[in-house]
Amino acid sequence: MKRLYPALAALIAPVSLIAQTALYLHGDVADDGTTPSGEAAPFHQMRLNDKGPLGLSQFSQAIEETGITISEQADHTVTLNAAFLKDIDLLILGSNQKIFSQDEAKAVAEWVSNGGGLIAWSDSAFGGNYQKVGVANEAGRNSNNTLTEQFGMHFLTDNGGGNYLISEYTEPHFLNNNNPQGGVLFRGEGISAVRVSEPAKLLAKLQEGGLGGKLIVSEIDGKFNPTTDAALAVTELGKGRVIGVFDRNLFWNAGAGTRISHSDNREFSQRLALWACGIEDNSRVSNIQKNDNAAKNMPPVITLTATPTDQPRTFTIHAEVIDNDEDGEIPEVTWNDRRNAKSATFENNNRNTTTPTVTFSEPGNYRLFAQITDGEFNIKKSIVIKCP
Repeated sequence: MKRLYPALAALIAPVSLIAQTALYLHGDVADDGTTPSGEAAPFHQMRLNDKGPLGLSQFSQAIEETGITISEQADHTVTLNAAFLKDIDLLILGSNQKIFSQDEAKAVAEWVSNGGGLIAWSDSAFGGNYQKVGVANEAGRNSNNTLTEQFGMHFLTDNGGGNYLISEYTEPHFLNNNNPQGGVLFRGEGISAVRVSEPAKLLAKLQEGGLGGKLIVSEIDGKFNPTTDAALAVTELGKGRVIGVFDRNLFWNAGAGTRISHSDNREFSQRLALWACGIEDNSRVSNIQKNDNAAKNMPPVITLTATPTDQPRTFTIHAEVIDNDEDGEIPEVTWNDRRNAKSATFENNNRNTTTPTVTFSEPGNYRLFAQITDGEFNIKKSIVIKCP
């Protein structure tokens, strides 16, 4: 068989079949924030070959299924220059702490303009364990911003928020399967919002803060601005794209808060990689939405009330759970009283009901906790009962 020269092969092969190469840059930080970790165990590296809860093996597999070959390298071992970037189609800033130089930033800008794709996300964990270094540490965001600010993307400090479902976009595009109202949903937890300015464009606002909570950013970053603080942003420069995403948790195997199996996170990951490479080809998405109107699991709305019965120190608790989606998932409720375990008795020891009856051993103020499970959601609410 005759061998084709690369240039001729590129002309003959359909664009969608030409292989792309992605490089994932990971960091190396210890629990206490020491970089690199040295003799200590690395904290939340999110490695591609890690099949554990905090690994990215499923993300890696999803990207490979699109026809993009992905490998990884430690950020402190690379210098981003023209020679290094020339064989890379997609660069992913994964758990990085390195402060890149101005020369590296300039090289990345030139590479993007010539068709390169850059994806970045951040998290407080890129600076170490938040219990030791704080949620507001700036390691991850500063590392990203040395490269992304030139594209109009400034990553904010992790706000320590809850669980955020992104279902509405500002416009149709490949990432949402050209359906801006729920075409492809993605869920993050954390979060490090992307504050956009020219030439960046906000593609999805922050929304549904912390399962219905208030939308906020860290005090370090001032006040939340709905016109600039994005869950998803893009800059198109020359032939290339830079995409900023507000959280890392949607990509990992099975970590806390959310993961790649939640919502449409896996499909979103594939679309993200393809679009960053300049490819809009649904045939390369293995998790394509068959029906954009298919039922989605949405978080239920919960209201807790307590009513005294005619028995001494006995109350009927009522959990009103409104679940308006049509996904077939029925929310489950489990009650506990872990702060006063010996003081409350559930009738028939029935803790798995929306209407338990509880008797308290003596007068006082009691807090009961309801845990509502609905598919991927695990929501906790509490109610204080004053027992005379």
